[in-house]
Amino acid sequence: MKSVRFFTTALFVVVLLSGCNALKTMASQTMAMKDCNYSYHSVSNIVIADIAVSEGVSAFSLPKIMALIGGLSETLPVNMTLNLNVENPNDVRAGFERMAYQINLDSIRIAEGDIAQPFYVAPKDTSVLPINVSVDLRQLVTKENSSTILSLATNLLGVGTTPSHLCINVRPTVKVLATEITAPNYIPINFEIGKKQ
Repeated sequence: MKSVRFFTTALFVVVLLSGCNALKTMASQTMAMKDCNYSYHSVSNIVIADIAVSEGVSAFSLPKIMALIGGLSETLPVNMTLNLNVENPNDVRAGFERMAYQINLDSIRIAEGDIAQPFYVAPKDTSVLPINVSVDLRQLVTKENSSTILSLATNLLGVGTTPSHLCINVRPTVKVLATEITAPNYIPINFEIGKKQ
């Protein structure tokens, strides 16, 4: 609650100092981001070792991918798009200038970065925010976490037996005139990939 108050107060000070109606409108739109609801939508555009697997895996490709997962390669590159729902319950448009993110698999940080493009959600609407992720899973594997990492790979293929627990932490930055204000804390979004069988 303190972090939300700080975020709101900082925006209010910028608006107060500006004294301009246009800036007040812009500030109300950016303040609306703190009230948005974030949730997992889907994973798409999955490519493992240069093989697209989002629409399923062919009988020809499966042995190659399973060999990579089984440890017969020094690399296991994965590219995918994690899609998040951003629901705006406000009466004004919400948006951010940029957003930092962290992606954790259990307690393992598998990726982090910034979305550098502005993003907006209309009032009382929900938009999908895509986060493009590139990671070499093989570089993350240790003796202690190998089963967790490899389970994620098989879940992305659609052949896993134990769900992978992920958390995306997002931290938006809004802009009022030339002043950027970053949310003081990350917003966690927890979800699972894969099914129990």
